Amino acid sequence: MNRFVLPFLLLPFFAGAQTEPLPVLCGNEVFDQILNAHYPELRESFLETFAQTATAPDAARRTPLKIRVVVHVVWKSPEENLHDSIVLSQIAVLNEDFNRQNPDTADLRPAFQPVAGNPQVQFELADIVRVQTTQNFQLNLLGNEILSNLKSTASGGSDAWDTDAYLNIWICKIQPIAFGGITLGQVLGFAFPPNNLGNWPANSGAPSPEQDGVVLDYRTVGRNNPYPLPVPGGAGNLTIRGRTGTHEVGHYLGLRHIWGDGGLFGLPNNCSESDGIDDTPFANAQSSFDCNKTRNTCNQIEPFYGLDMPDLVENYMDYSSENCMNMFSKGQANHIRGVLNGPRNGLLQASSSTQTPVVLADRLRVLPNPVGEEARLQLRLEQSEQIICRLFSADGRLQWQSPAMLLQPGKHDIPAPVAQLTPGLYYLRAGNYATPFV
Repeated sequence: MNRFVLPFLLLPFFAGAQTEPLPVLCGNEVFDQILNAHYPELRESFLETFAQTATAPDAARRTPLKIRVVVHVVWKSPEENLHDSIVLSQIAVLNEDFNRQNPDTADLRPAFQPVAGNPQVQFELADIVRVQTTQNFQLNLLGNEILSNLKSTASGGSDAWDTDAYLNIWICKIQPIAFGGITLGQVLGFAFPPNNLGNWPANSGAPSPEQDGVVLDYRTVGRNNPYPLPVPGGAGNLTIRGRTGTHEVGHYLGLRHIWGDGGLFGLPNNCSESDGIDDTPFANAQSSFDCNKTRNTCNQIEPFYGLDMPDLVENYMDYSSENCMNMFSKGQANHIRGVLNGPRNGLLQASSSTQTPVVLADRLRVLPNPVGEEARLQLRLEQSEQIICRLFSADGRLQWQSPAMLLQPGKHDIPAPVAQLTPGLYYLRAGNYATPFV
């Protein structure tokens, strides 16, 4: 696969008020509500005995697992079209959190330090796909709409890349949950686990392969996100550190909420429901986006610890504040690796078979440079390639994309539509159509 990136300069030329804070949710609860409403028999599976944590090698003897990620930025207003640097920040957060290299590991309470785990999963960005849309994206509590239009080019979204080979992450503005014109809460993101894992209810996976992946509200992405996410109906904004992405990828890799999802929308349960992981203590409901380390919602002896343990609010799979989250447990790490070596092993196979791209900038020219009202991309190929070309502004926003072109060996001049652009610095990028950009 070839990748070409070249900058050029375009010279000037003529051309209802709420009184109480509302819930902020991981969309998996909403998805669960939709399933239960349309398939009530699935609720019984919540009461089944969950599979125990699998035995796995010590982290020091593990081989790091690598998966490739394609990020779909589906935007309506300009601020939703996130800069590349924000997307890259999110990938960096995932790599830190899934390798226990996050700088806040020392914030974990001493009682839980012995069970802190390291999944050793590496995320490599394959491409950022940008799609401008006129659509809105909203989960529907009364229907079965789970943002399927977000994942369909024909419906104003962006088609998934092969979901067996890539982790697809869609970024958009998720509209608040509303009923009868009244806002009920804000979903930050959601993801599907592999279907029929032992620690999940039956049929919890994606309704179709092309919908498998992770969805994030654009305001939750990265550590450097400049767009505030207000608490619905409350005062102030949520703290954003990219941990919504960590939480949702955790779901995608088979982890449940640590309270076992028994307390829907924050309602307490009877401390009998489990996430299927031994070393995450029982809790009767989620945290409230805070960092209350005195929380102990289940006063009972934990079989794994032999003690009455407080809630593990530092865990990525709780609803703690993002500056409180800092760990997966060893049991969760083992479970993640079991999923990647099991139902999601296509991600590993695709990554291991991917060759390092060859950068051949000497075969790419923009003429003239600086350009006026016309410009062309001059590309020299040594073999037949299916090529697409993309034009980006200096802030990383996609301005134009060519159709796929089967080009023969030799020199090719490809016109670039620049007459409608505002004067400034732009980047042209050309790459193999059959193999993704990196």
